[in-house]
Amino acid sequence: MIKATLYFDKPFDVVNVVNDLTCLPEAIKPFYFTANEGRIPKANVLSDKTKFLDFYKNNSIGFLLYSENKKSSFDISIHNYGRADVTLWIPKYLSGELIVPLFKNLVKYNPVFGLACNIDEYKHRNRHCFDIGINHMDYGMGEDLNKYIPGMYWYTLISDRLLMRHSVKLNDLLSETLVAEKLGDKSIHLLKFFEKPEDWQENSKRLDELCYSVDGVFSRRIVDVAISEISDINWKKYSEIMHNWQ
Repeated sequence: MIKATLYFDKPFDVVNVVNDLTCLPEAIKPFYFTANEGRIPKANVLSDKTKFLDFYKNNSIGFLLYSENKKSSFDISIHNYGRADVTLWIPKYLSGELIVPLFKNLVKYNPVFGLACNIDEYKHRNRHCFDIGINHMDYGMGEDLNKYIPGMYWYTLISDRLLMRHSVKLNDLLSETLVAEKLGDKSIHLLKFFEKPEDWQENSKRLDELCYSVDGVFSRRIVDVAISEISDINWKKYSEIMHNWQ
């Protein structure tokens, strides 16, 4: 599975964003809307604009969109802390390059940051799993855009605003990119670090080192070191450490 997420500051024009998503290539073009995973009501079609607007009034904090074949999906989330996310999930048998028209289609809404990668690369960079006794702990980490840039991935979309916020120089990232393209008003940069999403493991050490070496970019190495330094770690100490790196 490939995950592609764009992060936006609020206010966020959800209705127009959804309308623009319907202009994407057929394989990922959303067709149905629903509040929850599971059964998708056949009558909930985006072409019924009146019904969608009524639905959105009751689901303004988030909802799901599915392609006509229900193989790809979007998760639209409006958070109460000033951020909105649009996440596309693509099955492995579809081309990962389908994320490029998504990024280019929504760049007019000034995303702060974006990523696209194999789900396992995302877990490697931004999830931390730890077993304490019979308890399996699983935490998200490094995703607070006010504290750091979350990481570098197969595709990374980054705005000048976020680079300036964390005093990161674009040239420090370009040294490792395969392709770099300026989008929109040229203040948003789409970076590609390797050829295919499934190549992430053979590139992980290179990007791990890049994240660690550039101040302002989150590196899971810091979290791993903090945990390794506690000899008698328990769930409370582990939770306290992870809370610092959310």
